[in-house]
Amino acid sequence: MDSKNIEFFKEAFGVEPTYKIVTPSRVNIIGEHSDYFDNFVLSAAIENLNMKAYVKPREDDRIRILSLNLKDNEKPFFEFSTKDDRYKVQWVQYVQGAIAMYAEEYKRRSLKGFDMLIDSSIPVGGGLSSSSALTMTTLASLGVANGFTNGSTDYAPEQGVTIINTKGDDAESQDLLKKLFMMGCWAEYWYGTRGGFNDHLAITAGKKLHATLSDNREKSYQYSPIPEEITFVVCNTGVMHNQLFSEYDNRKKSAFSAINKIEQHHSEVQNARDVTSEMLEKYKDELSELEYKRLRHPITERERVFAFMEALKDKNFTKAGELLNQTHYSLRDDYEVTCDELNIMQELAIGIEGCYGARMVGGGFGGCVIALVDQEKKSDFVSKIVDSYNSHPNILPLNIGSQAWEAVSGDGIKINFIG
Repeated sequence: MDSKNIEFFKEAFGVEPTYKIVTPSRVNIIGEHSDYFDNFVLSAAIENLNMKAYVKPREDDRIRILSLNLKDNEKPFFEFSTKDDRYKVQWVQYVQGAIAMYAEEYKRRSLKGFDMLIDSSIPVGGGLSSSSALTMTTLASLGVANGFTNGSTDYAPEQGVTIINTKGDDAESQDLLKKLFMMGCWAEYWYGTRGGFNDHLAITAGKKLHATLSDNREKSYQYSPIPEEITFVVCNTGVMHNQLFSEYDNRKKSAFSAINKIEQHHSEVQNARDVTSEMLEKYKDELSELEYKRLRHPITERERVFAFMEALKDKNFTKAGELLNQTHYSLRDDYEVTCDELNIMQELAIGIEGCYGARMVGGGFGGCVIALVDQEKKSDFVSKIVDSYNSHPNILPLNIGSQAWEAVSGDGIKINFIG
C-alpha cells in the first residue's frame, strides 16, 4: 500500500514524499461526556484504524492536500496558504485550525507549508476521532516543515520527531507531547467544537497494550494496562452525526444549572467533578427533573471510571462489562444522547456469547458501540454482531450495512522519514 500511495503522491505533486505520518484513531473506553465536567476519561489509541499521511515539506507557505477517502460530493484536493482566512469546506477547517494554533505558538510568524496525501481507514462520524486524527496529522506535518515547540524550547524537525516517536517519561518528552495535543484541542475550539483534550492525548501519547487515564482538570495522564485475556470491538451503526450541530449544549446547560444551584451550598464546587452523589440527592428537590438527570450522568460516570479500572486490574471482566452497560443506560436515560440504532446495537452485543458488556461511544446520536469481548471469542463476536444488526427488523429496511472491528491498542502518532 505504501508504494501505491507514494505513486499517487508523485502523480499529484510531482515529487516524492519525505515523511510518512501514521496517526491512530482513538476510542473512549469509559468516561463519556466527562471531559467538560473536569472528570476522568479512560481511552486508548487504535492502531489498526488509522490515518496515513505522506508529506513533503515546502519552502513557501502553500499547503496542498489530496485525500483518498472523501465522498463523491466532497472536494478531494485543496490548495491554500498558511495565511488564508477560514474556508467553508468542513474538513479543510480542521487543517486551518491546526495552522492557526501553530502560528500562535510561534507568535504568528509565517509558516512553511507542505504537500500531503491522506489515506485513512477511520470511519468518519463514528465517534473514533477522525477529525482529531486529521488535526494531529496536520500539526505533525507543520512540525516537520517548521520545527516543534513545547512553548519554551524550540526543536529542529529531527529532534522533535525523535521525542514524539519515543514518547518517553522524562519531562522534556512530556512537555512536547502535551504542547502538541493541547494545540490539537485548541485547534478544534477554533473550528467550533467544545470537547476536551482526551482525543488528542490518546492519539498523540497513547501506549501499546495500555489505556490512558486522563485528568481533565489537571491536564495530566497515566497509563493503565489492558489484560491480554480481553479485547475491545468497535461496532459501527452506520448512522452519522455532526457534532457541531447536535444538541449537546442544551444538555450541558441543564447540568451546569444544577451545579450552580449546588454551589450555593458548597463554595468548593467548581464543576460536576466536585459534586458527590450524596450532594446530588440532598439537593434534589431544588433541581428540576431535567437538571437532576443531566447532572447525575457525569457524577455516576466518574465513579464508574475508577470502578472499571479496578475491575480490569482484578480481571473481573463480568464486573467491567456491567459498568459499560451502566454507562450506556446512563447516556440513554439521563443524558439522552443515544438513538434507536445505538440502543439496538448495544442490546444485540450484550446478548452474544463472549461479550461482557457494551455501550455507545463518542458524542452520541449515531456512531459506534464499543464492546468488551473475550479475546478467544472475538472473531465469532464480530461475525455475529454484524449479521444480527444488519438483519434486525428495524435496521434491515434502512440498508445501512454495519461493520465491526477489533480495536487493537497501539502507540500514539508516529512520524517516519522515508526519503
